[in-house]
Amino acid sequence: MNKPSENHITTGTGTVLIVNPSSSSGSTGKNWDDLYLKIKEIFRENPEVAFTKKSGDGTILARAYLEKGVKNIIAIGGDGTINEVANGFFIFEENNGYDNNNNSDVTPTTANAFPEPPTLRQINPNAVLGIVSAGTRNVLAKSLNLPTGDLECCKHFVGSKTQKIDVISATATNPSKERNPISQSRVFLNAAEIGVGAEIIDRSKRVREKVKSRIVSTISSVVVTLPTYASKLCEIFIDDGRGNNNTILTKMTMCVIANGKYLGGGLTVAPQASISDGLLDVVILKNSGSFKMLEEFISMKNGNYTRDDKDILYMRAKRVSIGSRDEKEKDINVTIDGEPIGNLPATFQVYPNVLLVKM
Repeated sequence: MNKPSENHITTGTGTVLIVNPSSSSGSTGKNWDDLYLKIKEIFRENPEVAFTKKSGDGTILARAYLEKGVKNIIAIGGDGTINEVANGFFIFEENNGYDNNNNSDVTPTTANAFPEPPTLRQINPNAVLGIVSAGTRNVLAKSLNLPTGDLECCKHFVGSKTQKIDVISATATNPSKERNPISQSRVFLNAAEIGVGAEIIDRSKRVREKVKSRIVSTISSVVVTLPTYASKLCEIFIDDGRGNNNTILTKMTMCVIANGKYLGGGLTVAPQASISDGLLDVVILKNSGSFKMLEEFISMKNGNYTRDDKDILYMRAKRVSIGSRDEKEKDINVTIDGEPIGNLPATFQVYPNVLLVKM
């Protein structure tokens, strides 16, 4: 993807709004003129505006503005847009053969190898990310305890304090080259999903290419996926950062790598999670049929886990690697902040207090 033309990027240290005009079912773009007038009143300045046009633009625009010295970048859109803009705050530096500065192809992996996460470099450690939740689910805003709605978020940004939060990198296998699978890394702020949750998200994205309704695509994907989904044999390597490593071999239905507490659908999947504790929370739903799966989802909705629950594992770690050991099924989907990024094997690592946000 080409970078935006230089004449679209100004220099300075003010505020830039990176806007997805398609968010809120397109109402952000349709009502933008009126919305921008109100935003200017709230900020008491005329922030520059950059609209995204296609997937990946949020990262490219944010990175370009940061390199020009802009200090405040506000993402206006859904969880996917916010994720893209957050990725623009970082560069993945070469590490053990990985070079992901532009989400590009990197070292080949095998089905039994865990990819190594890259070194993360901040473009400007003093730059601040503002979050204006204008999507359908707005899960990240809930995990951060932020308001939803364009104007409410803008008012919150002006009146709130800056705080450092953790980010988590996901290095997953891209299956686009069957003979030479590659790995790619991205950061996420809220949660990664692996297994049945990621399968539903991936299928929903494909359905929505034909049926624009998010509700219809989500419901249809759930109805098709849940009754037929079979748990996969997976190996999970847990590193707690204190010299204690643990390897788990289990039939896995779903795994969540969480920075925030919540997932879409109101699931309180990681009730112990804190977005600034330097840890990632790992929730594993073990071997479950469709009816048992629904029962466990009810437990997840309320964050109601018990120590004697044999079907759900809850752990905290610094780094987690997961690979499929199922001979019949190697292509297990991985999504981050509601967006598909690839398949297992994958590695997740937390980077403590590396992103400034207004909270």
